[in-house]
Amino acid sequence: MAKSAKSLDSLLSLERLRSLTGHDESLLCAMLAMTLKSNSTDLNEAAALYARADWGELAKSVHRISGAAQITGAHRAENACRQLETACLSSPPELSLLANLWSEVRDAVEEFNASIGCFLHARP
Repeated sequence: MAKSAKSLDSLLSLERLRSLTGHDESLLCAMLAMTLKSNSTDLNEAAALYARADWGELAKSVHRISGAAQITGAHRAENACRQLETACLSSPPELSLLANLWSEVRDAVEEFNASIGCFLHARP
């Protein structure tokens, strides 16, 4: 496992995910691969929305990421996304808070994605 990535089990309960997939390791890997792909796409979209200061659309984008994080049990990413979503919808949005929350979302989702990638790469 790469030094920069935490083990996936330190970010979520692999046993819970295995239960959700009926202990089918190939289904678990397929679910995680799909999560990684959608998280990467959504995070790139969110970055563009943040750069454009499109807070309403950014709220929708991070809401999608928080849903995937919730399903998998990645609590740090889920909580960061929910906080940013709420801040984006406040009127008017507090820009310094949004900057801090965006940084946390980006870090948490990138950490989650790196851990998924390492987990999948280590599979036979």
